[in-house]
Amino acid sequence: MRLKPLLLLLSILTVLPVKAQLTIGGTPPVYDQITKTYMLTVPEDVFGGPYLAPVVIDNNVTEVKINGKAVTTVAEFPLINGDTSYTFTFKKNGVFNSSSIHFTYLPIMSITGTFSNDYVEAPVQFIFPGGQEVLRYKTRIKQAGASTNSVWVHKHNYHVKFIDDNGEKMDVSFFGFRNDNHWRLDAGTRDMIRFRNYAANGLWADFGTKSYYADKQPGARSYIRGSHVEVFMNGSYHGFYNFTEFLDRKQLKLKKYAEREVVADDGSTHLEVDMHGMLWKAVDDTPQALFSLPSDTVDNTSGEWAGFELKYPDIDEVCPTDYSVLQNAVRFVARSNQSTFNSEAAEYFDLPVMVDYYLFITVVFGIDNACNNMVFACYDSAIDKKLTLAVWDLDATVGQHYADMDGYYHADVIQPENELEDVPNNMCALKRNKLFTRVKAMPGFMEAVKARYWQLRPTILCADSLVARYTAIYNRLDACGALDREAVRWSDTGDISHRMLEFPEEFDYLCDWLRRRIAYLDTHTFACQPGDINGDSVINIADVTLLIGCVLGDHEVLNTGVTDVNGDGFINVADVTALISLVLNT
Repeated sequence: MRLKPLLLLLSILTVLPVKAQLTIGGTPPVYDQITKTYMLTVPEDVFGGPYLAPVVIDNNVTEVKINGKAVTTVAEFPLINGDTSYTFTFKKNGVFNSSSIHFTYLPIMSITGTFSNDYVEAPVQFIFPGGQEVLRYKTRIKQAGASTNSVWVHKHNYHVKFIDDNGEKMDVSFFGFRNDNHWRLDAGTRDMIRFRNYAANGLWADFGTKSYYADKQPGARSYIRGSHVEVFMNGSYHGFYNFTEFLDRKQLKLKKYAEREVVADDGSTHLEVDMHGMLWKAVDDTPQALFSLPSDTVDNTSGEWAGFELKYPDIDEVCPTDYSVLQNAVRFVARSNQSTFNSEAAEYFDLPVMVDYYLFITVVFGIDNACNNMVFACYDSAIDKKLTLAVWDLDATVGQHYADMDGYYHADVIQPENELEDVPNNMCALKRNKLFTRVKAMPGFMEAVKARYWQLRPTILCADSLVARYTAIYNRLDACGALDREAVRWSDTGDISHRMLEFPEEFDYLCDWLRRRIAYLDTHTFACQPGDINGDSVINIADVTLLIGCVLGDHEVLNTGVTDVNGDGFINVADVTALISLVLNT
């Protein structure tokens, strides 16, 4: 039984590269055995200029030189940027080594182990710039995801669970985010820009309406936060990842189940569980996950039901579970007539969040978020069985398909001048999802979506604002060289149908897509009649007030087709006069 640990140790030892065993600026450089080069993470503010850093060298390392200049106590780099490298030579135990060293300002995460669908214990190191202490952890790691976890995928997503020396859960915090034991490495494998999920979560965080229980749990988040890291796997560079929080009970602040001791008639005792918070994710477009057909059968001892995956409580902790809240919601949508649905839907679903969720997937064109990847949460089933929504897996957004085969990548159907409902059924489940068709038929729902769009249009949903959001992420990854390294590491792989990762071209496509998308939504999906300045589908004095602000220059003119009330091609006081007349005669 000792053979496997021994073999694992031998395999680790065989892949460990020659290391210089020194620190520069208090930080150890990390060796990549693929490129035979070192990576050093340095403070971000030194990029674009020189870097003078103290050096500490181990006793068995001698004759250290950078660009041919001997180094003893200080290393001098005339210029640091994402594509700069310096020759790096030294002797270790009398053996001469020649390499080069290049730079990043992202943290480096070094992982050792071989991973599959089962958790495996693995050591992890975090190396932060600026001489911060190298953080060493014990973890349990396994591969994550569905299609991105196929046998032919090479850049996997990973679940990372931190443990203490006794193998028990250990909570840790990174980047000022939550303190927890469960984190995730998001590879962006199918995404040709690698950060669509990261950006879209940030967008939802900035405008998504808070859940119905926000007054009880103001810290609840229906999204994840993350930060990019450079990952080394078994001594080899593995690309950049988004190291994120996990979307679970803690993130959503759902009320935890309670155990209580029950005394039987014979005096014996046993534990019973009181259910409270509950969490499910749709993983398959079954009739139940599409809310089109109820199911009267359920196995409460299973972690899955009818296309839904149980996320909380964990079936290994609480068995049997209780699917009745979700089951009743499916039955209500599938069987109620429209009149009943209109009057009772608010008892089953968090409708203000649904308004924003529908708007969100419409704006970013979330083809894979209208059934699969929909996350439903109930705060406390003991007092309120209402379901709210959270966002998950947003790679297939902003002009990216979830399948990267030649027929799908940048396909015509995912271009910005399309309605999400018009994407073929086999690519997007929106038209088949009865929950969406039902809420869209509710009086006032689509009017609320349109009004919300125009409310956000001057700020968060301004095309310039959206482009700036994605540009900031792109520039930061580009400036430290992460994009170039990712392209070298993962271009021409089966993960992306053997295409090249051409980040500048993909970024231009993404920015053009966003600008065209907002222009299309303005004039088609959320178009308003002339005079409906605020987009609430009612023309009244509120529109007059807003138009006066546009004429005076206090507000941006968002849509000239709406604001040019008299149709003369100019926005001026004549339009105010025409709008007042329109209000008085309506």
